Amino acid sequence: RKSYIKADKLINKVLNSQLKRLNHYEGQYNHVLCKERNNGIPHADIEFNFDFLAHKQVLKAVKGYCETKRMPYYNFEIRATRRDDAMLSCCYGRDSMWIDFQAKASVSRKFFDDIESLLRPIGYRKHWAKGMDNTNPKYVLQQFPMARHFIKLLESFDPEGKFRNKEGDSWYRIMSKEI
Repeated sequence: RKSYIKADKLINKVLNSQLKRLNHYEGQYNHVLCKERNNGIPHADIEFNFDFLAHKQVLKAVKGYCETKRMPYYNFEIRATRRDDAMLSCCYGRDSMWIDFQAKASVSRKFFDDIESLLRPIGYRKHWAKGMDNTNPKYVLQQFPMARHFIKLLESFDPEGKFRNKEGDSWYRIMSKEI
């Protein structure tokens, strides 16, 4: 209980110092959200991408979660992007809504499991650099329509794995077994 009170005081101090930033912004993402926000608290984040048409369903689900459970960190971020045609892009073929959750590192795994379970029925795609170790590779293949085609191209252009890094190679190996 005391740690929550102490964390709440710090969070309120940070939020009060940034009230001017808590409005609606438009612009390049790294320019809008460029100020350090975690004040040295070790944290992790996980980011989900949804078809923009599902935005109401996503927000209702998250609101319901927040009404019954305490968020383990002080915020989440929402943004929107236009569709594109990049094979492994979360925005492939659809305008998208993103929601990024942050959590204290010590409690992130449980929280991320809860949030993934809550949002899975809506059909998210995950940000490739945020929390992918939490996700079942079969689910990833189902959500990225061009993933199988990408893996086949990868096999033909780089059969030795010369241009893959450790993280990418582990995902490649897992997903190639699912094809």
